[in-house]
Amino acid sequence: MVEKKEKNIIEIGDNIVVKDLAEKMGIKVTELIAELMKNKIFASINETVDFDTAVIVGDDLGFEIMKVRTELERGRQMIKKKELGKKAKKRPPVVVVMGHVDHGKTTLLDKILSTNVASGESGGITQNVSAYQVKKKGEVITFMDTPGHQAFHSMRERGAFITDMAVIVVAADDGVKPQTKEAVEFAKNAGLPILVAINKIDKPEANIEKVKKDLSEIDLLPEEWGGQTVCVNISAKTGEGIDNLLDMIILYSDMEELRAEYDVMAEGFIMESYLDPQIGPVAVALIQNGTLKPGDFITAGPVRGRVKTMNDFKGVSIKAATPSMPVTILGFNNVPKAGSIIKAFKVRKEAEAVTEASLHDEKESNFANGGKVISSSKTGEGEDVEKIKKLNLIIKADTKGSLEAIIQILETMKGEGVATHILKTGVGNITETDIKLARSSDAKIIGFNSSVDSNTRKFADKEKVVFNNFGIIYELASYVKEELSKLLEAEIVRVDLGKLKVIAIFKLPRKSAKVVDMIFGAKISNGKAEKGGRIEIMRNGEKVGEGVISELQHNKKTVSELKSGNNAGITFRGNVTVQEGDEALIYKEEKRQRTISI
Repeated sequence: MVEKKEKNIIEIGDNIVVKDLAEKMGIKVTELIAELMKNKIFASINETVDFDTAVIVGDDLGFEIMKVRTELERGRQMIKKKELGKKAKKRPPVVVVMGHVDHGKTTLLDKILSTNVASGESGGITQNVSAYQVKKKGEVITFMDTPGHQAFHSMRERGAFITDMAVIVVAADDGVKPQTKEAVEFAKNAGLPILVAINKIDKPEANIEKVKKDLSEIDLLPEEWGGQTVCVNISAKTGEGIDNLLDMIILYSDMEELRAEYDVMAEGFIMESYLDPQIGPVAVALIQNGTLKPGDFITAGPVRGRVKTMNDFKGVSIKAATPSMPVTILGFNNVPKAGSIIKAFKVRKEAEAVTEASLHDEKESNFANGGKVISSSKTGEGEDVEKIKKLNLIIKADTKGSLEAIIQILETMKGEGVATHILKTGVGNITETDIKLARSSDAKIIGFNSSVDSNTRKFADKEKVVFNNFGIIYELASYVKEELSKLLEAEIVRVDLGKLKVIAIFKLPRKSAKVVDMIFGAKISNGKAEKGGRIEIMRNGEKVGEGVISELQHNKKTVSELKSGNNAGITFRGNVTVQEGDEALIYKEEKRQRTISI
């Protein structure tokens, strides 16, 4: 029997290899395998177990298993707990605007900013995190817009974790929807105050009371109903109620007493990042404390660099980025990961030391997760992995956030016996290296807002490699779904055609024949009969055999089909001798291409 230890906390990811879990626990692998077997889980030393399984066996062995915190969660907690100096001053609030797709988040910001933000988005959907600053009564407010489509889960979660307050936009004519609930969950998990903007009140079908009822059912009880949730009625289209919304945001920020230091080295978060083929790695950051200046050495996880230039949200070059300011930075030596912590240093060696430590932490994180998984293959219980047909994919996207969203939506695609297999992902253009890998591995190349230079196009033509570039995530998902569906085996579908009744026997089969060949007369009583159609012979309400209509005649002429009400001469080939008075169900079998679900 395994001796239980005192409760120790162990952090792991969604999955972990058995031997790695045993090493973290400090016990022999055989002891862990024995404990797994007690719980009817048969896993070898190199197999993985999921988080829930690890929690169960961990509890039995005296360990508390917890999910490893993301860098974003650790960073936010670190910055929030940081002791501010005496010189700390008031800083602008950072407000994330979230809600269900098409409920008017971007249109609201468009109205607030009096700029045409919405028209620049593909398909009318925000596909990147965008941050803006506005002034109201002399007070600065930083707004962050996040995508509403279900595929952009990580980007919305990131938006909630790096802000001070959440405005949840709910359409008055639609009510609370799945992404509304998800947004509320993100805000609550991040400990954010929540303001609800009930939008589209100008529409005739608007039902504000229903929206409030929906909100109360997800633990957001409106103030006027005795709760603590402030609801502001607005129309992003006409501008009604927007001034009131801004006033409430300023009031909330005053109550929160948001402060930061301005005369120290900057800290913040990478909101988005991408590779520009002309100017190199680009990062969009939100400064939370301190001031960032050109020439500062910077780190973001294992990536480092030195600030070359900075632009504000309007694209204007600036010399200082202060707390709560969104800023676009050039100077990283590689594309930093969205959600990572950005830190500034005066001395290069300090920056190098931080990136070295971050590389070590990244290895530990991969260890906790049982290694990096590059396949999104989903197999059913008992399916033989070797028999799974895989759609090999190489994915290139314009930003890290877009790449996350694409992988998330691909992981939702399911089909029995088929799966997506992601060989490579990256930010930036489609390259000759991608073409070579696609050719050697029989993979499809998918680009999302990725450009391709003329030389790469010529090389792809020479190698006969086809790539597809998309600007809207729906279209990308539809393409992958179609290609994955082509790998599915066609299903045989029965199509009922009609019924007949046997009225005369013209030719009986030979007694010694193994296969019955005979001719009978029949009346088509329902639907139709087709030459080549299959029939089930029914006698006294029970099926007695089946066969095929090998020839169909009407008035001594061969025909391909006959409709209800006609008499027919039928040449039958089957496994039963047909008798006068028998009935038959006529049908055919068709092959139909199956499709996967999303």
